[in-house]
Amino acid sequence: MKIKHVSLYLAALFFNTSVFAHGYVEAPASRAYQCKLGKNSGCGSAQWEPQSVEQTSGYPAGDVPPDGKLASAGKDRYGELDQQSPTRWAKTPITSGKFDFVWYHTAPHRTTNWRYYITKQNWDQNKPLTRAAFEDTPFCEIDGNGNTPAIRVTHSCNVPQRTGYQVIYAVWEIADTTNSFYQAIDVDFGNGDGTSGDEHAHHNNWAKELNGLIAGEALKAGDHVVAKFFNAQGEVTSLRTSLTIASDEKGASDQWTWDLATAINAAHSQIRAGVKDAHGMVEPIHGANPVYANEGSDLDTMILYYGDEVVVQSLTVSDVSASKIDQGKSTITLRATAEGSVLLDANVSDHGGNQKGRVQRPLKDESKTLTMNLVDAHAGHHMLRYYGYDESGEIVSQGVIDLMLEEKAAQPEPTPTPAPGIKYNYEFPKNLTSYKAGTRVLQPKDGKVYQCKPFPFSGYCVQWSPSANQYEPGVGFAWKMAWTVVTQ
Repeated sequence: MKIKHVSLYLAALFFNTSVFAHGYVEAPASRAYQCKLGKNSGCGSAQWEPQSVEQTSGYPAGDVPPDGKLASAGKDRYGELDQQSPTRWAKTPITSGKFDFVWYHTAPHRTTNWRYYITKQNWDQNKPLTRAAFEDTPFCEIDGNGNTPAIRVTHSCNVPQRTGYQVIYAVWEIADTTNSFYQAIDVDFGNGDGTSGDEHAHHNNWAKELNGLIAGEALKAGDHVVAKFFNAQGEVTSLRTSLTIASDEKGASDQWTWDLATAINAAHSQIRAGVKDAHGMVEPIHGANPVYANEGSDLDTMILYYGDEVVVQSLTVSDVSASKIDQGKSTITLRATAEGSVLLDANVSDHGGNQKGRVQRPLKDESKTLTMNLVDAHAGHHMLRYYGYDESGEIVSQGVIDLMLEEKAAQPEPTPTPAPGIKYNYEFPKNLTSYKAGTRVLQPKDGKVYQCKPFPFSGYCVQWSPSANQYEPGVGFAWKMAWTVVTQ
């Protein structure tokens, strides 16, 4: 049986000029960033793009983002973030009083401010986030002064008194666009009894026992067992958990079942393997272990699969660089490394989502440097999205990399040189306003040598100034009255 281990390499690439902003709250980790870290599952696109939860500025006074869709900023592609229950999301322990919040800007931009709002003590944890769930005014506001911030900035804020599970809504308002970035942060203040609110919620919500037990015969060293979880639509692959038996001793039936249950509990927050006690706590035992899900979960079944082979299929993308744009064209260079047989499909789009280039390449246990040609490119923020597909067409890896593209600087025109043997006195104009008859000048604009011919009753050919250039050789409309061409 083949097991796919998803390997992800998400990176941010920066160039000197920042045009569009992207960013997320790194600490305490926001809901979207917890998705990237793998601590939240079922996140949709937010797992790959926590930095892109962006929408028109309008919170809290306006109606954008709309109520019920605050966590996703009203963007359908991040709609999974709007799901809400007491146990849906991983939480960070937090305390009232002074607390540091860290923004990570994958593409910094001039900033109006950063603001932090917190839910009211008794908000409804089972309904999607709305303005009514939050305090009207921010408990912390940091002025951006219209400046471009560092990649990583820390804000020291005074967090209000709370207990249990709360949500902090962080807003990063941009100074010279109409947009803001919105980050929901799930936090746990505890309950004053030494137990976190998250623990209380889980103890009270391991109410649904799934079909299937973690139990079976003894296994041998090198054997593999996989727990797969299903709902009405099929397998929920993000919950798949595998175990390789390290030794015959570890293969004992009462040992590997405990090891697998422990691995499931460590990897996933919405399921729990083990035996439930009188207080609702679920802990693994050395023996048969049931599996429980949160109340209201759509999971219904757990099935164990056995196999003698684990095939690792993964894709990483690194060393990304971009040439400067020259007449709308740029070249992206990247390093793609595959384990197993993987089809790489990578594309680059601008900030508005318009695709500018794409590359596809089958890879097998190799690392290759690839190039992608962009057309009709313009300076500013771009995103490289990549996907790795196995032979059945299933995605085994994917990621997003931010790019800032620059225009190639205009090169000064080289100074032309006249044909060999042609002598001249000056390069025009050499700060002169008049030239004696017979004077030869090199006109740098066309590389030709011109000779001054006199006006009647004068030994000079021209009175010239930058504001009266009708006699400039080869340029002014009356130049032929004052000059003749010595060389073409």
